[in-house]
Amino acid sequence: MRRVLALAAAAVAVAATALALNTTSALADPSANAWASVRQCESGGNYSINTGNGYYGAYQFDLGTWRSVGGTGTPSSASAAEQDYRALYLYRMRGWSPWICASLAGLSEDSSARSGVVPTRAESAYMSGGTGSYAPPDTSQCNVGGSTAPPWGGTDMVQGKTYRDMMCWQRQMGHLGYGLSGSGYFGSNTLSALHRFQSAKGLARGNVVNRAMWVAAWGKDGGNKAGVTPTTTAAPKPTTTPKPTTPKPTTSAAADLYPGNTATSCKVGASKAPAWPGRSWTMGAMDKALGCWQMQMATRGYTDLHGNGYYGSNTFVAAKDIQNRNNLGGSGLIGPKTWAAAWEGKAKK
Repeated sequence: MRRVLALAAAAVAVAATALALNTTSALADPSANAWASVRQCESGGNYSINTGNGYYGAYQFDLGTWRSVGGTGTPSSASAAEQDYRALYLYRMRGWSPWICASLAGLSEDSSARSGVVPTRAESAYMSGGTGSYAPPDTSQCNVGGSTAPPWGGTDMVQGKTYRDMMCWQRQMGHLGYGLSGSGYFGSNTLSALHRFQSAKGLARGNVVNRAMWVAAWGKDGGNKAGVTPTTTAAPKPTTTPKPTTPKPTTSAAADLYPGNTATSCKVGASKAPAWPGRSWTMGAMDKALGCWQMQMATRGYTDLHGNGYYGSNTFVAAKDIQNRNNLGGSGLIGPKTWAAAWEGKAKK
């Protein structure tokens, strides 16, 4: 879970209430082996671990998230069965999104993810019986501190996702003084570091760690990984006389994740909101329509939003702000009224 988990516990509690369904539906939960892999990656499988970093137990809960799914006391003091139950509860509310290690272990979601169905104790009893197959990513070839980049893996890396290769880039950036440790998760700290790096090097500002940004972190191109088609992407060139430009929604990260999202298709700047897409969003959600909401919010003064469709901490802050300005409760849950407020309500500007 690491740092991603310490976000918007209140929003999770609201979502749990809003999404609660009857518990008679047949659901498929992750296998015991999947849970064992998450525990092995997060904590070495130690249910009683407390290293003093604000995260506790086998699943590395922070206290706010632990309490949002009904936990009491500290997770590391709870029984293994109790921690398993609260982890399954969280999974059914938010899927794998709270756990960076789920992505690093290559796990995918099933029908119970984000279902909102509160599990029974019996349904979580299987979870501690698996054998973890997670193997820590091999970072021995990252060449941290070197001048030649490791071979490029062929995937452009965007905010809100976790990548094994990102661990190398982050560690190299940490070596260069940008404060990244190498979690593999592309969050707001990584985006900030990317922008500061681009500014320091006189490079065009962007929100994606592509091949050019990968090479720039080391300096010399190390080629491509085996099986990756060589590209002709040139190394970034310093901009000698940068000209100020006004950001346009169509140039946001939404273009990388959702090619169909444009200012026109999203009705950015319209006086009336587009039709409500029929689904609500809380922390960790990823949705094309949410990208439209973010693009519209960016034009109304919420400049930390980039239209990438990922509900992270910046989206949570913006949602609460516009809700408070329009007497919508300030929960952070983006529902039909908060959707409409982005176009029709009171905002920063």
